[in-house]
Amino acid sequence: MWNSILDYLLDSFGFNFMTIPDALMMIIRGIIIYFVGISLARFNKKLIGVRTPFNFILFVMLGSIFAQAIIDGSSFIPILATIVALTMLNGLMTLLAYYSPSIEDFVKGQPSILLKDGEIQWSKMRKYYITEQELLNELNAQLHTNNFNKVESAILASDGTINFIEKRT
Repeated sequence: MWNSILDYLLDSFGFNFMTIPDALMMIIRGIIIYFVGISLARFNKKLIGVRTPFNFILFVMLGSIFAQAIIDGSSFIPILATIVALTMLNGLMTLLAYYSPSIEDFVKGQPSILLKDGEIQWSKMRKYYITEQELLNELNAQLHTNNFNKVESAILASDGTINFIEKRT
């Protein structure tokens, strides 16, 4: 009776003695992917530190690809090749953006002024669907004030953050 209960519980969790080698291989692939990820972060410091839409998309893609590499052992080597190719593409785009302002604009975007000398720039606010309340919340969080007149400018950075520059007194 206890054996049948134990068998039932093990089957419920999808565990049987035939899955132990599969689990062990997933652990090994996970460890390899972990060190590949650390190597990517270590040798490309801008990949982690600079927030651009291009880097964000690359992070999402790499996360998905890393997960697939851990789960699917049959395509492990092609997945590693894809990771290397995407990382090299990111490096190439970074290099091209460094030398070409138009490519830099495409990859990284341009900042926009949302507030200038205490005056809200409504056309920019509408363009980026930012409400006055959202701007006020950011102002309060960063400068601990609700007074736009204390701000020289508010800039929507290319990474989506809003940065405020206080007026000099």
